Amino acid sequence: MVEGKFVVFEGIDGSGTTTQSKRAADWLRARSVRVVETFEPTDGIIGRVIRQALSCEWPGCEGQELAPELFALLFATDRLDHVNGKIVPTLERGEWVVSDRCYLSSFAYQSVGCDLDWVRSLNRHVRRADLTVLLDVDAEAAYERFAGERRRREVFETVDKMAAIRENYLNIADVLRAEGDRIVTLDAAPSADDVALQVQNALAELL
Repeated sequence: MVEGKFVVFEGIDGSGTTTQSKRAADWLRARSVRVVETFEPTDGIIGRVIRQALSCEWPGCEGQELAPELFALLFATDRLDHVNGKIVPTLERGEWVVSDRCYLSSFAYQSVGCDLDWVRSLNRHVRRADLTVLLDVDAEAAYERFAGERRRREVFETVDKMAAIRENYLNIADVLRAEGDRIVTLDAAPSADDVALQVQNALAELL
């Protein structure tokens, strides 16, 4: 059986990774591709811990921010369980996987407070994506997309941090391309429909 393809959507918060990953999965299904959608952090035990930590909502320790190194370890642990338990078996069945975030998120986010080489070493056994779609948008514009929502801000959701993460994404994407990763960087500032068309063009090359 031919192995399926692994497609990942990346970008800073507010760039549209969730919207575009869902639209991409629907587009592929319309072309008779069997697709499993997934996301990180996962909804497993470790993923739920990460979500609490991102919002500083630890029981009895509300408002306390987790150390960057612990975030990196938690994400890497959640990811290895995710990849080995769900993503790889799905690909081996010949189905495609479309994921809202994976290892490039750790490289961009966790390298704000940790050594990038160390973060990469934590993820060295993770299955690489067949296509990574990096949705690029200015940090201020991305922040404005969710600034009006009534929810607790997560630890990485300040304009300054988002700007640094965006820069990390762009720089690290260049490094990974040189290593052989297939990464397409798209302008995420236009409408969701316009971005979806760009995504579809990138996906068409995998079909």
